[in-house]
Amino acid sequence: MNNKDFEALVGEFRKKQDELIILKGNDYTVGNAQEDRLWNFKTVAGLLGITPLQCLGVYWLKHVLAICTFIKYGKVESEDIDGRFLDESNYNLLGRALVKEGQKGNVNEVELPGKVIRQAMPVVRQTKARTKDKRFNNSKRRKVSSRGRSVR
Repeated sequence: MNNKDFEALVGEFRKKQDELIILKGNDYTVGNAQEDRLWNFKTVAGLLGITPLQCLGVYWLKHVLAICTFIKYGKVESEDIDGRFLDESNYNLLGRALVKEGQKGNVNEVELPGKVIRQAMPVVRQTKARTKDKRFNNSKRRKVSSRGRSVR
């Protein structure tokens, strides 16, 4: 593809992307788009006990996996591949918005009717469980040949 054709493709893609993000934004925010464009992610995250960014990750991966299906099999069943590329690209923008909002300090604050969940997902402490497990610390490990047999 030459540069002129590519630039036309990019321009058309971005125009469709802008139309789609506004259209779907109104549907997914259940009328709350003017108040909080990220409402859907926060609400679902609060209901499931995960962070809004993790919620977005699930939605985003759905489109990435559909794109992988197209790459492997040359087709997708439910939606054309252009729609999948548009959705995946828009989720990147929404992810950027969640990250930017998180830099203001409220990425884990989720509002549900009647309550505010301060941290949708508890902080997971790093553990040293693996290093305490003798199976992983055995200094006298068996050597294994290329055929999977123990070598002494």
